[in-house]
Amino acid sequence: MKRFFFFIVSLLLSASAFAQSGNNEPLKGDVNGDGTVDVADIAAIIEIMKNGGGTGEQTIYYWYVGQTDPSTMTSISPIVTDNSSPGWRKIGTTLPNYSSSNMLWNGATNNISFGGRNYYYVALPNNSLKLYNSFGDNEMDGCTSLGTKVINNVTYYVYKRNVKAAAFGFNIY
Repeated sequence: MKRFFFFIVSLLLSASAFAQSGNNEPLKGDVNGDGTVDVADIAAIIEIMKNGGGTGEQTIYYWYVGQTDPSTMTSISPIVTDNSSPGWRKIGTTLPNYSSSNMLWNGATNNISFGGRNYYYVALPNNSLKLYNSFGDNEMDGCTSLGTKVINNVTYYVYKRNVKAAAFGFNIY
C-alpha cells in the first residue's frame, strides 16, 4: 500500500508542471477536475478507493409511515411531499438532533390519512427517534419492533403500531 501511495504522489507531482502549463487539454493527475494537480487529488483518489472505485454519493435519510410493512421493501418508494399521504418522507443528508421543540414530525399540525382503519408501520433512521402524543408521552409501548431494514445503506428501525387506526397524528422526535 505504501508503494502504491508513493506511486500516486509521484505521478501527481510529476504532472504538476504540465497542469500549470496553461493548455486547454485535460490535466493528467487532475482527479477531482479542479484544474490543478495538488494534494486534493490525492484525497480524491483515496475517496475513490474507499468507495470501491466509485465516487460515492451523499447519504439521504428518509422516514416512513404507512400500511405497508417497510421491512418488505427494497427501495424508498413512494416518496411523498404533502402532509397527509402515507409513504416515505425525505429528511435530508444529515440527521439533526430532534426534541419536543425541534420535531421531525408535528402530528398536531400534520395528519396522515390511511383511507381506512388498519395497522400501520413506521420506519425511522435512528433508534433514538420515538413517537409522542400531544402531551409529550412516549407512545412506543403501543408499538412492536420488527427489527431493522437497510435500504440505500441506511439502517431503518421498523415498528408496527399495535392498534388499528385511520390516520397518523403522533409527534416524532
